[in-house]
Amino acid sequence: MSYSTVKHSLEIELISGEGLKVDRKLVKRKTFCVVRIDQKTRVCRLDDLGGSCPTWKDKIEMEMPINGSVRFISIEVLYRTSSGAEKSVGVAKIPVTDFMGGFAPQGHLNFLSYRLRDEYGDKSGIINVSIMVKPDGNDVKYSSPSPSMVATRDYAACSSQAAANGQMWRPMTSSSMAVTAGYGGRVVTGVPVWCTYHQRSS
Repeated sequence: MSYSTVKHSLEIELISGEGLKVDRKLVKRKTFCVVRIDQKTRVCRLDDLGGSCPTWKDKIEMEMPINGSVRFISIEVLYRTSSGAEKSVGVAKIPVTDFMGGFAPQGHLNFLSYRLRDEYGDKSGIINVSIMVKPDGNDVKYSSPSPSMVATRDYAACSSQAAANGQMWRPMTSSSMAVTAGYGGRVVTGVPVWCTYHQRSS
């Protein structure tokens, strides 16, 4: 198998959204997420309750090439109108470097929160997700975690839910400050702060 065809399997959980807005008004309808990696697309289940703070808790698995061709994962939040039409709330683009790198072994569970931006580049809410690169036993770039440690959890916290978990705060890393062409010429990536939580197994 050539290097260009090697892929990592990602486990992505669409956890929840906060303060979802359309035209500066809180969303009242049921929402769902669309995840895009390269040319592949997956859709998460619809939030049953609806509203501006939905909870999806939907896990999906997708493959991502490791040849550097993919720099971002795109997550779009949409809602469904009474007529069945699908309208966009906003999009977040997650830099691959936020959950993959020399510091992170496979099986590393990353909890991330990102600002959503609408088509004009305005803030339209927050999305909370977790991403893990699933171990495949053949990776040479990442070292295996010690048996005395559970998977390290990194929290990129910008949400009230993350703050409520009592996580410790530290300045945002350079990878989270990545800039990409966004809607309305504005940045659609970025995480306000990072913090790291380590827990040893008993």
